[in-house]
Parts: sequence; C-alpha cells; structure tokens
Amino acid sequence: MLCAADWTYRVRPQDNIWDLASRYLKPDVRWQTLQAYNKVADPYHLPPGMTLRVPIAWLRVQPADATVVAVMGSAHVQRPGEAQPENVAPGMTLGYGTHLSTDANASLTLQFADGSRVLMEENSALDLDQMSAYGRTGMVDTRLRLQHGRVTNAVTPMTGVGAHFSVETPGTISSVRGTHFRVTADQGQSRTEVLTGRVDVGGDHAHVLVPKEHGVAVSDGAKPTQAQPLLPAPALQCPAQAIRKLPFALAWTPLAGAARYRVQLAANDKFEALLLDHVTRSAQLSLPDVPDGDYAVRVRGIEAQQLEGEDAVCTLHLNAHPQPPLVIDPLPGSKVRDTRPRFHWSESLEAASYIWQLANDASFAQPLASETQLTGDNVRAPNALPYGRYYWRIATRDKHGKTGPFTDAMPFDLVPQPPAPEVGKPTSSKNAVSLGWPAGTPGQRYHIQLDRHPDFAHPQIDQTVDQPVLQAKKPGSGTWYVRVQTIDTDGYAGPWGAVQKIRLGGCLACRIGAIAVGGGVVLWLLL
Repeated sequence: MLCAADWTYRVRPQDNIWDLASRYLKPDVRWQTLQAYNKVADPYHLPPGMTLRVPIAWLRVQPADATVVAVMGSAHVQRPGEAQPENVAPGMTLGYGTHLSTDANASLTLQFADGSRVLMEENSALDLDQMSAYGRTGMVDTRLRLQHGRVTNAVTPMTGVGAHFSVETPGTISSVRGTHFRVTADQGQSRTEVLTGRVDVGGDHAHVLVPKEHGVAVSDGAKPTQAQPLLPAPALQCPAQAIRKLPFALAWTPLAGAARYRVQLAANDKFEALLLDHVTRSAQLSLPDVPDGDYAVRVRGIEAQQLEGEDAVCTLHLNAHPQPPLVIDPLPGSKVRDTRPRFHWSESLEAASYIWQLANDASFAQPLASETQLTGDNVRAPNALPYGRYYWRIATRDKHGKTGPFTDAMPFDLVPQPPAPEVGKPTSSKNAVSLGWPAGTPGQRYHIQLDRHPDFAHPQIDQTVDQPVLQAKKPGSGTWYVRVQTIDTDGYAGPWGAVQKIRLGGCLACRIGAIAVGGGVVLWLLL
C-alpha cells in the first residue's frame, strides 16, 4: 500500500533496484522489500522515468553538521560531553546537541547541510536539537530550540516529505519548508515574523499559518492568535556618493505605527555578522566609525506588540580615513592679527603627514598657499597677507600614502592689532581648566576624558555633562590627551572623537582651541 509519507525517486538510465537499495535504504531493508512495495516485475530492467516510492522509515539516516560561516564579537559553544565551553570561530563544525550563546554586541551565522542559514543575534541562546540527513536523498531534518534571544532564518526550499526545519521557543514552534523568517524569544513572549513564504506557528495545541509579510506574537503558554501585517520597510535616505566625513548619520522617513526602529550594519548584504545592532526611537542614527570599505545597513520598524517589520536595505561606501586632525588655531570665525599667521592643529594618531591649504575663497579654486608634506602640528603662512577674509583647511595622509578628506573650509579674518592697554591695568589668573564646545541637538549630553596616555586607561578627568561646558581643576602641566563623545537622547553613546594631544604649560593665560569639523565636536581650552 502506497503512503503519502513516501519519498519518491525517478529512475534514470542504468539504474537497477539493488544499487538503489544499497544507496538509499537502511542496511536491514532488503532490495526485495523495495521491489515488492513498488510491484516491480523485472528487477533487472527498470524503465527510465519510472517513479519508485520509498517509505521514510526505510531510508538511511545519518547525523548532519552545521558550519559557522561568520562570527562577530564574543560567542561560545558547549559541545555534548565537554566540560568547558569554547569560543566560536569561523569554519567550526557543530553537531546535534550543541549549545550556542552570544554575548552583547555579538552575532554569528550557521549554515546547515541543505544550505539553510541562521543568523544568531546578540544575547541569544540556541540549542541544535536535531540535525539529520536522509542518506543521499537531499532531505535534511533540522530542529532548533531558541531559549532566548533572536534568530533570522533563511531556509532553502525543501523537497521530499522528510525535509523539515523548525525553531522552538519556550512558547511556540515555527515550522517551515523553505522561507525567510525571524524568531524572537524574550520576556515571556515568542514572536515570529515572516518575510517570504509561509510559517506554521504552533503553541498550546493550536496552530496558525503565518503568510508572507505577517507576524504573530504569542505569550508563553498561550495559543497563537491571528497573524498581523508587518510594518512596511521605511524609506532610507541612502547616500549616493561615498561617505567622506564622520560621524555619518543615516536617516529615514518616520514610519506610521513604528514605536522604535532596529538598525543593523554588516560587511555585506548577507548580514552574516553584525557590526551594529541597535534599537532607537529616533528616525536617524549615527553609524560607528569603521574602516573604509563597502557596507550594508538595514532598518526596520518595531510596532507596539514588538513585532518587527520588513527591512529597508542600502549599501554604503566609506572613504573617510584617515580623518583630518582637529583644528586648534585659528578657529572658524575668529580674528587674526599677525599678517603671517601660524596655523595649529592636533596631531592625529593616524597621520604620517598633512596637506595644508590657504585661500581667499571657500572653494579653494586658486589656493594662495599649499603644503603637501607637512609633519608636526603647525605651519606659518609663507608670506605676509593683506587684511581681509581667508579660508584654510587640512587633511591627513597615513603611513600607506592614503590621503583622507579635507576639513571644511574654515574662515578667519585678518585684522589690525588693537590699541595697547593702559599701563598698570591689573591681570588675573585661575588655577583651572575651562572646557567648552558648541551645543549639539536638544537633549544630547557629552562625555569628556583627559589622560596622560592615549589609551585613556586612567583618565584624570572623566565626566558626563548635560551642557557643552566644563570647569575643572587644572590637572598639571605637560602633555595630555583629550577626547569627547556625544550621548544621544536615547542613551546611545556615539563614537569617540579623534584622540588629541595637547601640552599644558605653566602660563597664567593660555588659550587652546580645537574643532572637529564636518559635524564633530568643537573644543576649546582656557587655562
């Protein structure tokens, strides 16, 4: 009697029934049994195109492995029978019974025997409960158990009744035969979001079939309810040109119904390992400082039930390194009285040399002066200049000869010296350092550090302030390193600005200023 749970095989030229039995059947299933089940009259002559049916229970079954395709951050694997976990590494093969975990800001991608892939995101715990292959049929049975966290699954379309892929959480089982879907388990709730295909979600002896672009949220121990439409993908404002200035804020059109947004950054559009995985309430986010190259970023909305919507993806090309140094003097908009002004900047740790230019127009169409192989932290105008408005800019060249972007054109006015003050006018000094910088957007805060060493292992000043100003006791003369970062309204700490080296002397009234142009932090110091 033929059964719906049979695997079918279409006979090819030169096939015979005993070779097929040896290839596909368990050792205790004889070829004569296969002959009788399919009513084959002549086992020596199988007509090409004939369909043979094989009960799933007769097929050979062997364990299958999963392979770690990529890993980012700290992830751990506990193999069956092993006393201690080990760190996950690319290329590692894992069998059934393996337990995987990811720390904060960590992710990894697994590939299974049928080519299906699973992206395991941060703060997740996953068990490889079952991974079996039915001989050489191409059918694979993969069953995963997500204890907590989030996984994104790209399942290869399956053929054959024995093929199976499922993700179990404390509250649901999501089963598919080829689709792209996400599963999350946290805070007593399981969520399944289907991007392509369909997913059967079961819980508490009830099932719901979730179609494409829909999702379902199920509390642990409850029955799944009707699937809900997912939020559409937001409209990203993807840059058409290479990104030349940092930090870069990726923005998108606010999405109706979205309470928050998830932003993920990866080295390519496969998103095998995440360089960034951040949730924000704002419709923009400053991306982290990463090396020059090509990247992919995706953004999706999150609605009130915590279901996450469809992804909007764009590719980025970053060509912003080495970053220009911070400007010390003259600052943009300042007045200069020396007709041969000296230009000062911080010493970038990325720099082997600098390119400096001076012009009387912001476009630098015809520079008045240009130096292309500067070292150190200053240069003087080669000739005396008439009074008027000028612009200067500077770029960094690294040890490999790569030149980064210029700063913005920084205007300054060359004006005559003011009259000398009256003799005997009193002066005053303060044994303090004053630090200030222009305010960012409303609600932003600022984190600033001052240390003797550029690693900032033991900063003498390490403070977070609500306003763009800080008064602190003078830490002492000599060489210091300083850096500043902006903390956004949702608590996300942006990247640190470039490390600056300054020298504090014992003078009573010195002024040092610095600006990170192109959207960075402007800093000045008064001693």
